[in-house]
Amino acid sequence: MSDGEHPRLVPLPEADWDPRLDGVLARLDPVLNVHRVLAHHPDLLAAWSSLRHHIAFAGSLLPRHRELLILRIAHRAGSGYEWHHHVIRGRAAGLSDDEIAAIGGGRTGDWTEIDGALLSAADELFDSRSIGQPTWAALAAGLSQEQLLDVVMTVRVYVTLAMVIAATGVSIEA
Repeated sequence: MSDGEHPRLVPLPEADWDPRLDGVLARLDPVLNVHRVLAHHPDLLAAWSSLRHHIAFAGSLLPRHRELLILRIAHRAGSGYEWHHHVIRGRAAGLSDDEIAAIGGGRTGDWTEIDGALLSAADELFDSRSIGQPTWAALAAGLSQEQLLDVVMTVRVYVTLAMVIAATGVSIEA
């Protein structure tokens, strides 16, 4: 996984941020290089931070489930930046190092039914922008309708973020 090898947009120091982003700064803890790159477009960063806040803090998914999805997308998209940050968050959400290694190896073997369905959903959304009926049924057996929507949105938001990181060359913080 390689991000940031050739930065195309330099992270904007917080002192140079548009004053309209003062309220956004309070939601971004810590402020990362990806935020500093997005700060070049204040309206975009403000809109994105609201959706990110929902997914990361206010969404209906269990933290473990959210991190399974994000780590799988980081792996599939080859986003070393997202992988780095979400390995830390994944551990905090209760994922073991063996589970994290399995996610990064693309394995769907020894998982609970819902964990396996989440990983399959991430793969299917990444590959075909949809979820097949067997995977959907497995998800629907264990998740609410709100959670089903949060699964789809979490994957799509992090696929988009991986594209932004790759296209702009965001590097992992020193």
